[in-house]
Amino acid sequence: MDTLINDIALKIKDNDKNAFYELYQLFHERIYLFCIHYGLKAVDAEEITQDVFVKLWTARQKIDPTKCLKAYLFTIAKNTMLDMFKKQIRQKATRTYQMQLILPVNTTQNTLEYNELMGLVEKTLTCLPERRRRVFEMSRLQGLSHKEIAAQLGISTKTVENHLTLALQNFREVFQDAQIMSLALLTLSLSYS
Repeated sequence: MDTLINDIALKIKDNDKNAFYELYQLFHERIYLFCIHYGLKAVDAEEITQDVFVKLWTARQKIDPTKCLKAYLFTIAKNTMLDMFKKQIRQKATRTYQMQLILPVNTTQNTLEYNELMGLVEKTLTCLPERRRRVFEMSRLQGLSHKEIAAQLGISTKTVENHLTLALQNFREVFQDAQIMSLALLTLSLSYS
């Protein structure tokens, strides 16, 4: 089976549409079931499956026939699902935010809570170790990706992830101790930025 897939990969790289169709026949159902297994609805699973093969065909020149094409397909599927989940989370957060905008609010109370929250954020930021604070600010305030931060600071992306995890843990501890009512809103913005 592996040599067959390696041959198919080589042919796809050479723009062979018949080989692409053969690969589609071999893996369409497996990728679809993979998506269903992770909780997608049938319609979404079919869309992701189609996207996987479109992305593969679009990037066919980058295929390395010596590497596992099956793993490559499932990696594309996983990343496409993650992108879909992130998009759904952003859409839900946007809808929630828009609903909050139309509800009447106590602006004095909100201002006090906001000022308290920002004071805690500033205090927590200044208490973080220098490198952790810098990584956090570059990620959450400047919007840089993990790769961009790693390149600028000369560290690995794994180190960037570790610094962010520890920084978020510091923030959660501070907010739990302070028992801030607006914690959910801030946690959402810190976690999904």
